[in-house]
Amino acid sequence: MRAVRLLTSVWQGRLAGLDLSIPAPGDDDTPAGLLELTAVAFGRLCVDGAGTGHTWAEQSALTERFAKGAESMLSAAARHRDRFAAALPFAVHAAGIGSLSEHSAWSSDYLGRLGAGARRYGLMAWVPVVEFFEAFALQHLGEFERARELVVAALPGLRRDPNSPWLPFALATECFVSEISAQPVDLRSIERELLTSTWRARRPIAAHTGIHLMAASLAELGDPIGARRVLTAAGDLRDLQLVNEDRVRAYEIAFQAALADGDRAGAARFVDDVGALMTSNAQQAAFARMRSLLGMPADPIGTARASGTAIELVRARWSTLAGALVRGDREDALSELAALDAVAAQLRTTAIRARAVAMLRSATERLSVPLTPRQLEVAALAAAGMTNRQIAAHLFLGVRTVETYVAAALRALGLRRRSELGALRLPDVEQHADEPTQLGSVADLTNRQGQVAALIAAGCTNAQIARTLRLGEKTVEKHIATIKANLGATSRASITAAFVRAAPSDRQLLAEVDRGDLEGDL
Repeated sequence: MRAVRLLTSVWQGRLAGLDLSIPAPGDDDTPAGLLELTAVAFGRLCVDGAGTGHTWAEQSALTERFAKGAESMLSAAARHRDRFAAALPFAVHAAGIGSLSEHSAWSSDYLGRLGAGARRYGLMAWVPVVEFFEAFALQHLGEFERARELVVAALPGLRRDPNSPWLPFALATECFVSEISAQPVDLRSIERELLTSTWRARRPIAAHTGIHLMAASLAELGDPIGARRVLTAAGDLRDLQLVNEDRVRAYEIAFQAALADGDRAGAARFVDDVGALMTSNAQQAAFARMRSLLGMPADPIGTARASGTAIELVRARWSTLAGALVRGDREDALSELAALDAVAAQLRTTAIRARAVAMLRSATERLSVPLTPRQLEVAALAAAGMTNRQIAAHLFLGVRTVETYVAAALRALGLRRRSELGALRLPDVEQHADEPTQLGSVADLTNRQGQVAALIAAGCTNAQIARTLRLGEKTVEKHIATIKANLGATSRASITAAFVRAAPSDRQLLAEVDRGDLEGDL
């Protein structure tokens, strides 16, 4: 059977010489016909690159065709348990390939119906698989919280079969959606499992896709160098076996890391690599971002909007923020930060919002004048949101003495306002019982309140916020009062602390990969 041979070859990474011709119409709504269509679509996604002659128009038409066949098959089987059970594996596979072919809205809806049917007929062994695929589709749509709920529910069932081809996908999906929504996740163990697992030999596409998702979670948070370390730990980038969308993102990650290294020539080669891929929405959006960062004619924001995908707009805003910082244009950077925060807030991606603020803070901080140890200690406590009275009690000093230290630190750092300490990277300090440690989440602010809070965390004055957001200063003051009430914050520094605490922690395993601690396993 051609479909089984083809699908097996793709999963095992044996892509050379595959016959990926599109089947003639006729049996699209039968299990065999549907499997053949999805196998061809999957294979074309995996061999994508220069010289294939495949186009995204063909891929879209192929996806529409197998989606129609899958709907027809489900309609015929839905009222009969045995028919439904026989059709279910083929239907799930079609929905999964639909997500990879930028038909995630259809896939998520279809999988929801498959899950309901599996539960109704007591086919519980299939429920974790369906839940995972639905989570995979939802994360493509930017519905990260729901995706996380589903994948966390699916993992125990998937782990019952250690050879499940879906387990590496599910682990990496959990990492991806948890990281960018600032939810707890055992990142270190997931990274190690993906980088050292025997899946890499048995099912390289499954393993490489999982590793790519791990890297993507770092890249979405503005850490392309860390993302590149994860990818290169798995092998040479161009040898990784990935579908179109993931290959596009992997090349863009390498491009961003090359730019960070100052290697523009190397970055330009990755632009050419992306240009050789099928022109999916993901390819066009990434191509525009990359060209823009190299100073070539491009419209990354317009292209992202045309894609209709919220996460592409977040990535576009990341690139325009990075471009403004590279140019040294702080006013433009503040505007881009506000625009990024508004988009990320809609997706409830708290970690992305916090990382963007941290990137702007890092780019603007200046500690050229050394502080005394006591001045630094007091300044760090003030930046963390403590009042002079709280600092005095914490350090067993008089309030006036604290005022003197704060004033001296501001003078030494060339700052005029206490709130500007929040824009500097000062040492972490031990929290005090009177400090506002139980701050609310920035995710619970309105879009406009979130923008104002992000600009405060970036060290802006009310006048700068008003100018950036085109508001009156009185309006800004009202927003700040509401933000303080909603977060339980006592000062601008406390608002800054709410953003700082939402930022993801450092990735220890990435340093281990750099030191070669995993060399024996890789």
